[in-house]
Amino acid sequence: MFLIICLYFQVTFTQYIATQIRNDGQIQQYKLHTTNEMIVKNGQSIKLNQILILEIRFENDSQLDIQIFDEDRKHFRIPQQPPFNYKDIENPLLLENYNYSVIITNDLVTIQIYRDDRVIFTISELVYSENYIEFTHYPQNKQMWGLGERNQVGFRFKQGIYTLYARDEPNIIEDGKRPGKNVYSSHPVLLSMEDNGKFNIMFYKSSSPMDIIYQEERMKFITIGGIIHLKLFLGDYSPRTVIKQYHNYLGGWILPPFWSFGFHQSRWGYNNSSKLVQVVEQYQKNKIPIDTIWSDIDYMHDRQIFSVDSNRFTKQDYENIRNLGVRYIPIVDVAVGVKYGNQDEGYKKGIEYDIFVYSPETGYRFQGRVWPGESYFPDFFHPNISKFWNEMHKHLYNQVEFDGLWVDMNEPANFCDGECGLNSNLHNHQQRIDKMNENINFAYIPGAISLSNKTLPPHLIHYGNYLHKDVHNLYGIMDSYYTYQALKELGKIQPFQITRSTFPGTGKYAQHWTGDNGASWDFLYLSLGQIFSFQIYGIPMVGADVCGFMGDTNIKLCSRWIQLGIFYPFFRNHNNDLSKSQEFYNIDHTVIQTAQKNIHLRYSLLKWYYSIFIREQNHGTIINPLFFVFPQDNMSYRDFVMDTQFIIGNELMGAPILDESITRKAYFPESEWYDLITGLNYKGQQDHILHCSYSDITPIFIRSGYLILQNTKESIQNVKSLDNHYRLIAAISNLVSIGVLADLKDFENEEEAINAQLINFKLEILKDVVILNLSQCQSELIIEEIIIYGQECIFQNCISGFYKQNSIFIGPFNLGKDNLKLVLQ
Repeated sequence: MFLIICLYFQVTFTQYIATQIRNDGQIQQYKLHTTNEMIVKNGQSIKLNQILILEIRFENDSQLDIQIFDEDRKHFRIPQQPPFNYKDIENPLLLENYNYSVIITNDLVTIQIYRDDRVIFTISELVYSENYIEFTHYPQNKQMWGLGERNQVGFRFKQGIYTLYARDEPNIIEDGKRPGKNVYSSHPVLLSMEDNGKFNIMFYKSSSPMDIIYQEERMKFITIGGIIHLKLFLGDYSPRTVIKQYHNYLGGWILPPFWSFGFHQSRWGYNNSSKLVQVVEQYQKNKIPIDTIWSDIDYMHDRQIFSVDSNRFTKQDYENIRNLGVRYIPIVDVAVGVKYGNQDEGYKKGIEYDIFVYSPETGYRFQGRVWPGESYFPDFFHPNISKFWNEMHKHLYNQVEFDGLWVDMNEPANFCDGECGLNSNLHNHQQRIDKMNENINFAYIPGAISLSNKTLPPHLIHYGNYLHKDVHNLYGIMDSYYTYQALKELGKIQPFQITRSTFPGTGKYAQHWTGDNGASWDFLYLSLGQIFSFQIYGIPMVGADVCGFMGDTNIKLCSRWIQLGIFYPFFRNHNNDLSKSQEFYNIDHTVIQTAQKNIHLRYSLLKWYYSIFIREQNHGTIINPLFFVFPQDNMSYRDFVMDTQFIIGNELMGAPILDESITRKAYFPESEWYDLITGLNYKGQQDHILHCSYSDITPIFIRSGYLILQNTKESIQNVKSLDNHYRLIAAISNLVSIGVLADLKDFENEEEAINAQLINFKLEILKDVVILNLSQCQSELIIEEIIIYGQECIFQNCISGFYKQNSIFIGPFNLGKDNLKLVLQ
């Protein structure tokens, strides 16, 4: 039997006793009852829910669902309609065997999930009330990652107190102490390595403000509403397996358009469109590829969203940008300024459709303040929001034909703590008594900062009678979802939006940047851990603002950041209007050289990089810490390895230097490794010392057994410059290497991209010949040269590379649907 009940009756504080009320094999239900009516937390009495329902659903052999909820089902639950249409299994089939078992004890009701005779997750020390819910988990060990978003130095989850509550807080680094250092997103997702080496993921399916207190080998979860709803995904010995399971549950992630992998330039302070044109021209003059120029709020008319100041940002300049081969992305915030009244289209339509939230204090529209001044906030739960959002994005598109959107301030951010000083002149509409609500007296506040701080008040009532405290962490994903729909309405095949606030499932609609970082070595260092975290969270297209947003960058910092940033999936330079300009050509000749070399390398690999996204089929990780690929290699779990090295797919390992040194120690896992540029061999399962000056190319290595294709174009302005001429670089293992490339005639053709097939390459060395086989190829490929690392030139038509164990075959070699095999002698 896979479920055991042990009854130990002992009267203890807040003891719940479990009594089974349903047993369908794959679905178990228990009534939890306590005689305790009240407990005291922080000197305040809390009225307990005395009767709870525990439901355990054995969804399949590696997925478990546990819910604890109030008997009358009055507590908030995350809605089931999009964007929250996760793949819960409503009617699971009963299986003969499961990879886990569940044991419930009644000596303080405790729920323990076992695998391989060990406890892997615990729910104990339960407290359950309307506005305070708590349970404790005892991790097996300290190998855990996730529970974000946090600007933490280091990828591993460390002991401390952490808050998940979306907040606009720039340039702040997590220290695990009070007050909370929470930032833009909430992802209550924990990846854990079990003592036996297997991995699991726990998803606490709650949008409530949350604290996680991890101290003295125990992890306490505290929320202030909702229910306890845990999803447990049980994987194998590879963390990427269980991450794929989790992504599948979320619904996967979208494939971004190919052009979005190019270099993006932005700055708060580009005050007119001629400046945008000038920036693009300067990049091109300095031979630094660029694909997209961005506008912060500068382009708007007096900072009103959905407006363009056509006097400063002209249609002619936008046409000039397009003629330079560059795309354009503007920022769009969520709050609508009120000062222009019906003269402003966003205000007028918002009033007409009644989509703004109302004040719980007055019953009139809630008055916040952001960039345009006094502002109204849209209610993304209102049934008219889709119509309003679609129309307003069409209104903006009619003013400027943007290629993608930058979605900001959607935590939602507010410059006041709750409602600003009330302007009675804005009370010229019907008062909504049903929207008025009393303040909530919380016994506990996650983060120890007012929940109204820089946002909407927790007792504000959204459409559907949802309290803001319950849906605050959903505001960003709702914004992204409706923005995605608006972009689809505009005819975008692969909608591209970068959003600041995210929640599980956002990856189906949007991509992410890590927000307002600082121009500091700490933010450079921690950025790689942020990128890794969002691979877990299901938003692999992610990046940090290169060279830093807040403060002035410098030559060394910016050079090092470029060397790392070229491997971010999303690669953008952006900073604020009070800092010095940091366009790469504006800093120093060293930075120009660094940018020229490294960004050219990025572009030469872009088609291969994009193919790795396609290979994952919308589920899984792209840029990995080493232990994701080598989970049984204990040396890969050292912090300096985990925090500063990465592997793209299975093929390329990067070891950037993230400080002012010009050398670093790097670990090379089990394999033979070759410098991608020179072919120099590095033995695996040992540390090596690497050298990299500020203007060098990032240390990047290809793994034996794999091959990659690199575009050979010398002069690159943007992705349009990339053609079908390649260099094939193979590192052999047992005389074989394999690799992939998307079978696309035009990588910018979005309809073809979303349905792309892969060309699987296999290079084999057989006696005195080299054979290259392609699984298929509808496109035409011209291989200018084939470089084989790990193979001495013993063939008739090869030449030796820089090192003895390198062979080079000079082409061109034409491959396509009528020629899937190449034999080299």
